[in-house]
Amino acid sequence: MGKEIKTIGIIGFNVMGAAIGLNAASSGFRVIYKELNDTLVQAMYDRWVRDALAKRVAKGKMTQEEMDKVAGRITGTSRYSDLAPCDLVIEAAVEKMDLKIQIFKDLDLSCRPDTILVSNTSTFLIEKLMASVSNPERTAGLHYFFPANINRLVEVIRHTKTSDETFDALMTFADKNGKIAISVNDFPGFAINPVFISSYMVLNSMFGDTCNAATLDHVSKLALGVRYGIMWVLNGSGLGTAYHAAVSMHEYLADTDVGFPAVPVQLKTQFESGKPWDIEAEVSNDEALLKAAKERLLGSIFAISSHLIEKNVVSIKDLELGIKTALAWPKGPFTLMNEMGMAEAARLVHLTVDNGTFKMPKTFAAGIPSVWEV
Repeated sequence: MGKEIKTIGIIGFNVMGAAIGLNAASSGFRVIYKELNDTLVQAMYDRWVRDALAKRVAKGKMTQEEMDKVAGRITGTSRYSDLAPCDLVIEAAVEKMDLKIQIFKDLDLSCRPDTILVSNTSTFLIEKLMASVSNPERTAGLHYFFPANINRLVEVIRHTKTSDETFDALMTFADKNGKIAISVNDFPGFAINPVFISSYMVLNSMFGDTCNAATLDHVSKLALGVRYGIMWVLNGSGLGTAYHAAVSMHEYLADTDVGFPAVPVQLKTQFESGKPWDIEAEVSNDEALLKAAKERLLGSIFAISSHLIEKNVVSIKDLELGIKTALAWPKGPFTLMNEMGMAEAARLVHLTVDNGTFKMPKTFAAGIPSVWEV
């Protein structure tokens, strides 16, 4: 069953932290968020609680009585000491490792020894962030996906010292928030992001005179059967976030036995231009080009997904479920491989290894493997 969680703290109450907080408050939890000063505390409450909920009331999505109940469960503070009542504290600050490490040092001094401390980081290793926390068995990762109030997936990330009690409590907490939780072991980017980040890096690396952004978006739709392509998703989530995540993942994994794509110059240039990808341009009808781009994309997805299973980062079942939930892909990578045939899947994995995108997964090193047990 795990430790019962009733009151949660949130460090950083901007887009992601506020969405996590609203989701929790709507599910009946008391929420105490911390911001840098009292002015920000009030500004964040006005923007992300009062105004956001008022819009829902205006649209008929909730009643005024419901709004008052949810808003009444949320309070803010500028002092770590006010987080003492919390059973769980979720760090949702900006992606700066030194800042996050300091936050957990401060939380360790201010919270009860049994308070569960988690990070919502997208790429940093949880164990490294928690290195200075006493009672490290009460620490873990709790990775929400944007937008956190709509996207139902949560990765519950265990590092080597996370206790069963902590893990069970977080799985129960996620369920009470209406989330679909998957179990993930600590790994750079965890389970879903290594697949998604490498996918857009491979696509972005093909951008050029013969392959525009609209064509690449179309390729991802063809390959994955999605309604909204990967380039469209990048525009929505922000190219700055995409670029920095790409740099981080490459630094973590490029020189390991997993490997990772090089950071595309095209992504850096587009991010620095301040403009989104132009996905309204004319799509190429060059069948050879489309086929080659589709094969590169799928080969990279199959390679990194295989590595994640081999490294015991996540189960096949949870990776399939996580990708379909978080990314809205109709089929997970193992179902895609099984349906196209393992001989063809192996050919695409060999292509991605030959072009230096990833190292060879053990599963494909000895030839054509059996179908995956999905």
